[in-house]
Amino acid sequence: MDINEVVVKLRELLGPEKVLSEPEDIYVYGYDSSIVYKGYPWVIVRAYSTEDVVKVLKFADEHVIPVIPRGAGTSLTGGPIPINGGIILDLSGMKKIRVDVDDGIVEAEAGAIVDEVDKECRKYGFMFPIDPASAEVATIGGSLANDGGGMRGARYGTMRHVLLSVEVVLPGGKVLQLGSPVYKQALGYELAQLIAGSEGTLGIITKATFKIVPLPERVGRILAFFSDVEDAAKAIFTIRRRGLNPLILEFMDDITLQAVDSVYKLGLPQANAAVLADVDGPPEAIDRYINTFKGIFKEYNAFRIDVATDPDEMNRIYMARKGAYPALSRLYPVVIIGDVCVPLSKLPNIVKAIKDISKKYELPIAAVGHAGDGNLHTFTGLHSTSGDEWERGYKANDEIALVALELGGSVSAEHGIGMQKKYLLVKELKVRRSEYALELMKGIKKLFDPKGILNPGKLFD
Repeated sequence: MDINEVVVKLRELLGPEKVLSEPEDIYVYGYDSSIVYKGYPWVIVRAYSTEDVVKVLKFADEHVIPVIPRGAGTSLTGGPIPINGGIILDLSGMKKIRVDVDDGIVEAEAGAIVDEVDKECRKYGFMFPIDPASAEVATIGGSLANDGGGMRGARYGTMRHVLLSVEVVLPGGKVLQLGSPVYKQALGYELAQLIAGSEGTLGIITKATFKIVPLPERVGRILAFFSDVEDAAKAIFTIRRRGLNPLILEFMDDITLQAVDSVYKLGLPQANAAVLADVDGPPEAIDRYINTFKGIFKEYNAFRIDVATDPDEMNRIYMARKGAYPALSRLYPVVIIGDVCVPLSKLPNIVKAIKDISKKYELPIAAVGHAGDGNLHTFTGLHSTSGDEWERGYKANDEIALVALELGGSVSAEHGIGMQKKYLLVKELKVRRSEYALELMKGIKKLFDPKGILNPGKLFD
């Protein structure tokens, strides 16, 4: 079946308004937020219901056509890139959200925006626990497919840690409800958890149910500045070692702070690192919590500590972290983004290693991330996607990941594997003497997707 026939058949199945095939559509859907990877889909289908997804997967399975699920395209590893053509299945039109306060859950369709889910929960005095930096645009389906985390990860983990059940459509159009919308379940092999982090290679997520948590009574925000990067890392480790449980605990290095301040004019001081922490609890306890954190920051030589409980001032302080990626992206035409995780005790080591690698390859490498759970993102600033600078950028990014492995960490914390980290996934499995796990993954893929039509070329070849 040629491409024109595919387009005609899909329009017959779904209606012409749901099927896009103009050159400008093909071009736009060939990228994700990495801006590095590129592909050319044959056609785009905009799904608005589970039934739409069923029709596409029945058709694609019958004719052995690749199907690549897509939400907002905020992937940073090439996850939704159509490397073999095929059908892009855009799920961003599936936006329904239902909060059930009595049962302590929220049910959301795959295209619902994470921030909108959180806002809906807040109407009832609750919040959605997971908050990726791209929450204002990232979708529930994409975040779950990549097991996304965020700034509250130090306390609540990633999407899989609050997932209760998921509706998924398999090749051929079979719809499965995996898991149950209850807080405890013992159902044999936990297939819902298998879908989390599977990057659209096993089935298409159409809807999911998650735990929700009560809104904090009150929040205090602390932003501490350091002259020594390792002092900042040691302060983060000490906070965790002493059993403190902040709502968020974030790290920013000097390149990040300078970029954010140049774009957002926050009046930040010249510093080599900063740590952002949110503490929450009863109003009468907030001052005590703030003072505890201030004491630790001073212990590690913080030269300035900003504190806020007023919402406007808290938002201003928050931009020092929230604005990191947009600010760095404005300064450099191309940014290679890393996503490693190390044991908490090794935070000072990985921070030092990033600075050393930056000097070695003569490239600006910013370090920022959810350091409260050992997760650091690196941003390598480049001016081109070709030539010597590009090669040095990728070598530097890989070297940081390999250092994380040497420290007992992982090459990917929350951005997934996609196309970018297939080689690093193999490296990590070898380090852990678990190469056979790759064969098990391939076997699982074969079981769910016998013809290999779902997001081919991702995770592994």
